[in-house]
Amino acid sequence: MRTVLVILLAGTWTTGALGAGPADGDATWRPAASERLVRLPAGYLERAIDRDFQGSPLATALDETGRQLADRNAGLGELQAAVEAAAGDERDALRQRFLEEKQAYLQLMGRRHDLERERLKTRLALYERLLTRLRREGGVTDNPAAARLAENRQAAQSRFEASVARVDMALFADGAAAESRYGAEYRRHAEALGELVAAINAHPMNRAPEIDGRSVDKREFLRHLAGQAEAELALLDQQDLVLAYMAKLVALDAMAMADEVDAREAETAGRPETRDVSAAVGFFVAPN
Repeated sequence: MRTVLVILLAGTWTTGALGAGPADGDATWRPAASERLVRLPAGYLERAIDRDFQGSPLATALDETGRQLADRNAGLGELQAAVEAAAGDERDALRQRFLEEKQAYLQLMGRRHDLERERLKTRLALYERLLTRLRREGGVTDNPAAARLAENRQAAQSRFEASVARVDMALFADGAAAESRYGAEYRRHAEALGELVAAINAHPMNRAPEIDGRSVDKREFLRHLAGQAEAELALLDQQDLVLAYMAKLVALDAMAMADEVDAREAETAGRPETRDVSAAVGFFVAPN
């Protein structure tokens, strides 16, 4: 029992036991700051990045670690209740197992922190690459699709107007009827284009994103997302500190249990009690 507790103590106190190293090499996410991503409307950008992440091995590893943590959390509750209800040697065995399970929980939580940190760092790097591309290209609108549609609409209107003039000249014999018939069709097409542009501009996926109720452009939105990722990394550092203190408490529990087991074994070993040597003086001063 003492040897097992010492091994447990050493493993719990070691920083590396909490998974403080880099995330596993196979649990990766490598998003590209592609032209397609740069051209997306700002309101759709974050969702597109989230979907890309969900298809990555890193997301799979995070989900699996989350499930394992949920299972271990439930198991810790059951073990704690079992320890409280047990007595004697059975209680000691359950206490030792409880300590081992707490150590395993901390190691798994440390791995989750590593994976989460990898996700945030990758996301932050992606935002920075997208911002660099936007600055380099310059003049990239938040709504390129709507801008192109507006340009096409203006060109179509010019062509319609030129066509109207040509048709009017060709059909001068019945100019009023021709102008009326073609003009009605032209207006119908122009109204349809206007409705399409308005629908695109009003679409939820095409709306300018907002920060604290204020509309922002794509660059400012990306800077906001980068700031959020940095804040989450800072919070993760705080969680790592909490995890380290939890590990220290497990180690202290292991030390206390080891001392308690030693004291109890000494009491039950049947070794004679050490007495004051002066109690045996009478054996030596009396004549033989």
